[in-house]
Amino acid sequence: MTDKALEIEMRLALEAAEELLTQISYQSDFKDVRILSVETVEEAGQREQAESSANVVTLESRRKASASTAISKALRFSDQSYHS
Repeated sequence: MTDKALEIEMRLALEAAEELLTQISYQSDFKDVRILSVETVEEAGQREQAESSANVVTLESRRKASASTAISKALRFSDQSYHS
């Protein structure tokens, strides 16, 4: 297969994949999808840097250090339905 023929085949495959994904996206059901966070690139970078720094305390190390201390965190989610 020549380079040009291979390029044409790859373009056809990519177009077919794009068409299939577009069709699937219109048939998707997002009622069970929950967005956990929306971050800018800068916020994501800061979060990743904080997670990889030595100052991050893992739950396992916290539990081993003081077994009698209870750690609790209340979470609240606001589910919203979006229809297009």
